[in-house]
Amino acid sequence: MDNELGYIYYSDEQTGIRQYYADPEKGNKQLSIFGTSGFAVDHEGISIYKLSDSTGYILVSDQGANRFQVFRREGTRSKPFKHELLKVVNVAARESDGSDIVSMPLNNTFRHGLFVVMSTDRTFHFYRWEDIAGKELGVK
Repeated sequence: MDNELGYIYYSDEQTGIRQYYADPEKGNKQLSIFGTSGFAVDHEGISIYKLSDSTGYILVSDQGANRFQVFRREGTRSKPFKHELLKVVNVAARESDGSDIVSMPLNNTFRHGLFVVMSTDRTFHFYRWEDIAGKELGVK
């Protein structure tokens, strides 16, 4: 859930990531579907790295390929619900269903945030955000 922007995302495992308004009073019309190609098997866990209240990245587990696909959190002025694929990141986690991310500094090791991914055997893997971001993505 994206509290600041008021959206909820869910992984439709074989299809893509669906976006809706989080507030039921705004209706239940689908706003967008993205990530409909390039996934090996299932679309799974979703995490949001926030650069600001309105910008950042949506990370989605590509479960069968042991990687995450990273999409732009915000769309463009003319296409506010377009989430462009920016990067694919390989991880050590196997068949990850779950992940979470913190975009604030935690200590000297995780100065720009922490990305946690769980393998199917319940092993947790910890990544510094700057290692995920590389040169392609921003850091907070």
